[in-house]
Amino acid sequence: MAFKSKRPAAKGYSADDFINSPSLLDNKSHAEVCMLYKESTETLRFVKNLQWKTVGATLLTFLGLIFIAIFVKADAGLTNKFMAITLLLTTSVIFTLVIYQFWMHNEMAKIDRIETQLSDIFKNIRSLKSSREANVHRYTLLVFMSVVVSLGALVVYLSLSHLTT
Repeated sequence: MAFKSKRPAAKGYSADDFINSPSLLDNKSHAEVCMLYKESTETLRFVKNLQWKTVGATLLTFLGLIFIAIFVKADAGLTNKFMAITLLLTTSVIFTLVIYQFWMHNEMAKIDRIETQLSDIFKNIRSLKSSREANVHRYTLLVFMSVVVSLGALVVYLSLSHLTT
């Protein structure tokens, strides 16, 4: 059963945009679906936060390697070991960022599935940002994070090269 809003349509919207077909779920199932939606959105925020913390911690680790090399007046052997650590850390972090991206994709798939069980107003509001636009944002940030980590590794390499010359 559809319900029409008694409120006037907002500028740029027709009255038909405010027709609502409520969820067909019983109250307990609706509560479960809402709980799953909340859990997935919290997980998305957690993973996004984790991505940025991973990038930040990696850059701080790179800074620490440079500081240690300067502090102990690293020779060529230690510098090479630090570079190996830097390369290993860089590839591991980029791989981890990709895994986080897959995790976020799975949570978004859950949210998309949950959306089918909720009201038309919920679907209408969620459709304001297309999934294509969200994917472009997510993958642009993934590339940006990977480039930042790679540039951090380059700074370590240039710094360590400068120390040994």
